[in-house]
Amino acid sequence: MSETKPAEKTPDMNSLTKKQAFKLGVKKATGLGMLAIIVVLVAEVIFYGLILMSLLNRGSGCSGTLTATGFAKIKPQLAATGFSRTGQPSIIFTNGVGTTVNMKGGKIIDDGAADVSCTLTPDMFVPKEVPAGANTRLSGAPTDCIRNGSPGDVYNARVTFTYEVTIGGETTTHTESGTIRGPYE
Repeated sequence: MSETKPAEKTPDMNSLTKKQAFKLGVKKATGLGMLAIIVVLVAEVIFYGLILMSLLNRGSGCSGTLTATGFAKIKPQLAATGFSRTGQPSIIFTNGVGTTVNMKGGKIIDDGAADVSCTLTPDMFVPKEVPAGANTRLSGAPTDCIRNGSPGDVYNARVTFTYEVTIGGETTTHTESGTIRGPYE
């Protein structure tokens, strides 16, 4: 003879005491709570792993992203910007001032080696007078503007230059500066 167990009844929530209802709720929520904790832990491990990899790769050549920060009105075109292994710049700037500017020269400093820099003369900007929305190319700059590197190594170059704007017969001088970071070509 086999005995059959009576089917478990789903308790009527209205007839349970607070203590019984709490125990039943904890049992149901325990599975979802554990899953939520595991998901959060996995997300944290991935997040901190990405941060750690970013810190370890900084300056090691693993980051091939070319960026330019700080330039306000006259900006480098990233698709036409770079430095050779010998530290010679190749940069095209776009005039976003809104009127013609006259390039006056400047300086490039290697952020990783403060004693490495070069001076930019007005003649290195071609053309020197740049209409609004037009481009000027940095041409003929020395080969040692930043330290030498291998293709893929990362450089940080701080670029500063001055330009003049003439509006209503009045000429004013302005300074533009920013940092270009990317892999040597």
